[in-house]
Amino acid sequence: MDLVGAAGVLAYKQMPAEVLEPLMQLLNWLLWFVLMGCLAWLIVSAGKLWLTFKGDLAMNDASHGVLMSLLGAAVASTASGIALAFLPG
Repeated sequence: MDLVGAAGVLAYKQMPAEVLEPLMQLLNWLLWFVLMGCLAWLIVSAGKLWLTFKGDLAMNDASHGVLMSLLGAAVASTASGIALAFLPG
């Protein structure tokens, strides 16, 4: 594919503000919901981890929950950055 053809494929129309604003608001609410879920999961997992250390039990599930909540928050934050790159506001 030549350079002109590639530029034609990558060119797109700017979305109207009537469409873009509600979409961005929805993405913002979705990001906050996901991050609050990750925070709640982190708090519960940290409590389980504390009880595990206190009770001298195996800590696989508790440490796994803490790690997964932090990973989920990182993925959600990265996804919002990617969405903002493709949906200029």
